[in-house]
Amino acid sequence: MSDSLIPSLSDGQVGSRFVTEHEIDSARARRDEQWKAAYARLGQEPPPQQQEDAVYDGRSLAEKLAANRVAKQEEWEEKNKLANQFRALEEDEIMFLDSIREKQEEEERIRKEMDGEELKSFREAVAARTSTTNNAPPVISPPQPAPVPSKPAAKPAVSAKKDPKKSLKGLIVKKKAKPAAAATTSEKAPPANKGSSPADDELPSAKRRKVSTT
Repeated sequence: MSDSLIPSLSDGQVGSRFVTEHEIDSARARRDEQWKAAYARLGQEPPPQQQEDAVYDGRSLAEKLAANRVAKQEEWEEKNKLANQFRALEEDEIMFLDSIREKQEEEERIRKEMDGEELKSFREAVAARTSTTNNAPPVISPPQPAPVPSKPAAKPAVSAKKDPKKSLKGLIVKKKAKPAAAATTSEKAPPANKGSSPADDELPSAKRRKVSTT
């Protein structure tokens, strides 16, 4: 095979794709100069550039995407942790909370002072009352007269109305003497006046009997 049939690296498409290391370094230097000139016009310092020398990674594209997804998930969980949900207080918030705390402490101090004064006055009043009670002279009460025994009240007599018929039951009622018996007794009795008048002697016997019976 002749040398004319072998393609040269400098000819055609193969030769145009080949880049030497010197060209790469010169291109990097020009880019750095342009980068610095742009920030110099803005009056700022250029940020540090990342290293372009990347380590060779033999993983496939799917593995790289999965690794990036896992890294993003871990970063999101780290941000949403309970400890990361609290933020630091600002200066005005700290001053406001301090003022509230000082106000509460002042109110608590005043309340304790008032309670202490009330308790002190109460103890003094109790001590004064106790000393007055202990030093007071004994009160001598005058002798009281002995109580007079009261007489028992007389019971009222029970006036029982008795039936006259029941009270007379069993009694013997004597009958009155007849007039004849009375006449005999009068005849037996001696005359009251011995000297009777002659007129009385002249009265008929019937009339004399009548008078004697009367």
